[in-house]
Amino acid sequence: MKIPFNKPFFIGNETKYISQAVKSGKISGDGMFTKKCHDFFEKRYGFKKVLLTTSCTDALEMAAILIDTKVGDEIIMPSYTFVSTANAFVLRGAKIVFSDSNSIES
Repeated sequence: MKIPFNKPFFIGNETKYISQAVKSGKISGDGMFTKKCHDFFEKRYGFKKVLLTTSCTDALEMAAILIDTKVGDEIIMPSYTFVSTANAFVLRGAKIVFSDSNSIES
């Protein structure tokens, strides 16, 4: 099966749930469906706390905070990446070291 790029894939109640979210006034952030996702992952997998983000950028910034990134910390990351990958750590004063599979000297 081919799934077209950027075309929503509907398998059931998506439009019903979207309508419920819009009617509740919470279409992003800490709404009813966010709480349902938290509960699902915490109960199903026994996680102590689940933190959902709206984007990978938000997740990286959260990760930088959670690992207590400080000024001068060295963060190694792929050289082929989006700017927000590095920015999450640069904002906290880290030194970024870009690497790729051919950068190791023998």
